[in-house]
Amino acid sequence: MPHEALVDEIRRFNRFYTGLVGLLDETLMQSPYTLIEARVLFELGRRPRIAGGGAGFLARMFHLDLAPVASELASELLLAPGYLMRILRKFTAMGLAEMRTGPENGLPVLSLTSRGKAALADLEGATNRDLVRLLAKLEDKEAMELSDALSRVTRLLETART
Repeated sequence: MPHEALVDEIRRFNRFYTGLVGLLDETLMQSPYTLIEARVLFELGRRPRIAGGGAGFLARMFHLDLAPVASELASELLLAPGYLMRILRKFTAMGLAEMRTGPENGLPVLSLTSRGKAALADLEGATNRDLVRLLAKLEDKEAMELSDALSRVTRLLETART
């Protein structure tokens, strides 16, 4: 199969899947968060981020201590650092994330608050319920076929990426 045809096929699948699970809706799973905000919430829940040390009062007041976190996470998620900085500021203002002193080295760490962890759990629960509903009509054999296909796609694209 020529690569151009494969590109078209992947794009067609992406359009199908994003429509199927509602990823193009303004907010994700009828939550107050966009897809990108939900992803950032997930990433912060998965691994708190070291912000670096030495931020003074004014840096903290204007959230400039978030800049190193925004830069690192933006690179991982392929987002503009300024855009990610606005999301992080929003999360801290909403009480979803906060800077804390790291237990190991005393450096400031950005992590989810208990409110942020609850918001993440709500999002993950809604996503899981929606996927369970989507998959409910599949027979066991079809579910195994889908699982195998997803594993194979992941493996092939991981190999192609390296």
